[in-house]
This record gives sequence, C-alpha cells and structure tokens, in this order.
Amino acid sequence: MLALFFVHLVETLAFITGLVYYKKNKTKPTLFLVWFLGITVCSELFGWYAYFVENSFLSFLKGTPFESNYWWGNIYSVISYLFYINYFKWYLSSKRSVTILSRLSIFFLIFSILEIVFSGDFFLKFMSITNILGTLFVFLSIAFYYLELLKSDQILQVQKSLPFYISVGALFFHLCTTPFFIYSSYYSNSVDPAFVSLYRQVIFGTNYLLYSIYIAGFLICYRTENPYYHKKNF
Repeated sequence: MLALFFVHLVETLAFITGLVYYKKNKTKPTLFLVWFLGITVCSELFGWYAYFVENSFLSFLKGTPFESNYWWGNIYSVISYLFYINYFKWYLSSKRSVTILSRLSIFFLIFSILEIVFSGDFFLKFMSITNILGTLFVFLSIAFYYLELLKSDQILQVQKSLPFYISVGALFFHLCTTPFFIYSSYYSNSVDPAFVSLYRQVIFGTNYLLYSIYIAGFLICYRTENPYYHKKNF
C-alpha cells in the first residue's frame, strides 16, 4: 500500500511539473500531455476504490462485476494507448506517417470496443489483445518519430526535446509491463508469493522510472529553448 502511495505521489509530481512547464511552453502537444497526466492522476485515485470493497463502505460491490477495478484499468489503457499513438504525430512532418497513425488510432479504438463487448474479459482481467496491439502501435509511432529525428538536425538537440524523454519513458514502460498485464489474471489468482512479489516490483518500479523520466524531461527542457517551437506550427 505504501509503494502504491509513492507511485501516485510521483505521478502527481509529474503532472504538477508538467503544468509549470506548460506555462513557459504553451503548445498543443504540451497541453495534450499535461491533460493526459491529469487524467492519469484522477484515474489512479479512482482505482483505489477496489481496496475498500472488502469489509468497508463499498462492500455492497462485493460479488458484482465492479468488485475489482479491471474494468476501469481497461478503459484507461485504451485512453493511454490512444494518447501515445497520437502524441508523436505532432512531431511528424511526413503526411504519410501521420495518415498511418491516424488510421491505426481509429482501428485500435474500434477493435478495443469490440474486445470489450465480446471477449468477456472486461471485468475479469486486462484485455490481452488490446494491450498487445496498443503496445505495438505505440512502438510504431515512436519509431516514426525516431526516423524523422535521425533525418533532421533535431538529433543534435535531442537533449532539449521533451518528446524524446516521453518516448524513452513510454518505450521502457510498455516493454516491461505489457507481458505482466497480459497475465494479470494469473497474478490475481496466484498462490506463488514469488510471482506476486515480482509482479508488484515490476509494475511499481516501471511507474517510478516512467514518471521520474517525465519529471526530468520537464525540468531539463524548462531551462532550455524548445528546438521544435520555431519549426513546427503548434
């Protein structure tokens, strides 16, 4: 419980740091990012309700589909994947890449809704196919961003670029957590304390690192001029 509290604390600090950064760099991508971090903080706080179902004021939810917070996690996951897929579009100049990511976003949203309706996993565990597709599409959007970065002079100022820090954090987080989200139902029913401990360490550890990278990116870029600011019509 204490580890979960510190995860929420780091998330909140990332959101606050993002707000401070946005006051200096008022661009649409930054606003998009700060809104997402705010949604993340609120989503995580709401997800705490599951801890109060057992012998508490929310005990009336026990035995219902809402007993666990998997349903809420699945909704947030779809929002999260869509955010990352679309965030890097702001930094792409290739119309072809932007079109591909836009179409993938629509496809992903439709597929996620279909899996929610027909898979039967919505209330029981994290939706595996949605997580796999979402991770692949996020990796693809970051790959498009890196390719354009390598072809431009922006690579010389990458340490001043906020989307670079966002991409590093997102890559590491999704690479490490997606396998565990896919097997989340095994975690819920596992009697193996070693697996449960590993699951928690990976999830909490990657969250700490993810939002620490975001905070570092905001602070570093706050002190430097955004290399994209004068070259992109935000």
